[in-house]
Amino acid sequence: MKPDDMDRIIEQAAGRIAAQEQDSRVVESVESVLLKDLRPVRPLAPVWSFSALLVGLFAFFASLSGSILGLHGILVLSPSQMARIFSALLGTGMMAGVALAREMRPASGVRFGYSVPIIANALFLIVFAALLTGYGMQNFVAEGIPCLVAGLSVSLPTAVAIALILRRGFILDWKKTGTLAGTLAGLAGLGMLELHCANLKAIHVLAWHVAVVVMSGTAGFAIGWTADRFRRRKVLGL
Repeated sequence: MKPDDMDRIIEQAAGRIAAQEQDSRVVESVESVLLKDLRPVRPLAPVWSFSALLVGLFAFFASLSGSILGLHGILVLSPSQMARIFSALLGTGMMAGVALAREMRPASGVRFGYSVPIIANALFLIVFAALLTGYGMQNFVAEGIPCLVAGLSVSLPTAVAIALILRRGFILDWKKTGTLAGTLAGLAGLGMLELHCANLKAIHVLAWHVAVVVMSGTAGFAIGWTADRFRRRKVLGL
């Protein structure tokens, strides 16, 4: 090996060392910019705890409002009717609570999506049609509007409470989450009506009681869709 070859090797090694030092300074500079404002965050609670909290809210608002307005509905229901109606309420409430909790936490399991609202509404149509009779249209609107207003009046504060819990999660699909939240809030309103309303005409319950769940879920979808549009515009700078 000639002296010139030794000099060339030394120069190349020195250049690599200088480049590495420069790269290291660049990396440190970038890290200082990116990391200086980072703060540790509280980890998300497990799905089961959010699910239990959401189902508890649904049951709390339904039972509290029903007790305040008067438990006239359960006085006219037979034990068989009560068992089937309130089992359906609890089952669909749990389904909506679990589905909603999974929307709060990415990669938390199978997503139920819009199947929960569809199943809930279809189930109550089947249950009420099977258990109740009476399809006369006399006083249909006069008797129905108060129940619809009362059910939605319970759904609204329930939805607000659910929204406060949703803020603890990381929502990716706002439309789906809004629909699920609205459905769960609507189930609280429906639960109150089944506890309070003594009108057991099938046409009344099928049209006005179930409408609380349908309208609440639809409102939740609309709110989620609007929020998603604003979020996308903000991110894209439009």
